[in-house]
Amino acid sequence: MLSLSAVSVLGAAGGLLLWTLIPLLFGWSSSVVVSGSMSPAVEAGDVVVTSPLPEDDVAVGYVIRFHDPNRPGRSILHRITQVTENGLFVTKGDANRTADSTPIPASSVTGMGRLRVPYVGLPMLWWLERDYPRLAVTVLVVTVLCLLVPMGWSVKRRPRHLRQRNA
Repeated sequence: MLSLSAVSVLGAAGGLLLWTLIPLLFGWSSSVVVSGSMSPAVEAGDVVVTSPLPEDDVAVGYVIRFHDPNRPGRSILHRITQVTENGLFVTKGDANRTADSTPIPASSVTGMGRLRVPYVGLPMLWWLERDYPRLAVTVLVVTVLCLLVPMGWSVKRRPRHLRQRNA
C-alpha cells in the first residue's frame, strides 16, 4: 500500500515536471516565479511556460515575461494593462496596486505566458531564498518515497501453476 502511494506521489510530481520540460522541445521556455506580484493567478514557486510573443496579436490582458528595466539580468512576469500609441506595453502585477513605472518595448519581451504548473518550482525558490530546511525536508521526503517504491515490487509471488511441488 505504501509502495502504491509512493508511486502515485512520485508519478504526479514527475508528470508536473514533464509539463515544464516538454514545451522546451517546441521553442518555448520555462521559468520559476519568485514573487507574489501575480497572485492569485500565479504564485511564487509556480513554473510558467512561455512561448515567443506573437508579433501581430498582442492585447491587453496577456501575461508576458520581460527583461526588468530596473534590474539587468532579471525578468518580470506581469499582465499587459495598456498598449500605448507608440506600441509600448504598460504592465502590472495582478497583486500590485499600481502599474509598473516603465512601459516595455516589444524587444524586451521574452515570452507570453501559456501554461502555469503549480508547485514544481518550490525547491528552486527555496534554494534561491536560502530556505534550506524546507529544501532538506523535500529532498528527504522524495528520497523516502523513492526507497518505498521497490518495497512493493520486491515481494514477487509466483503464480500457483508455476510453483514447484515437493514430492
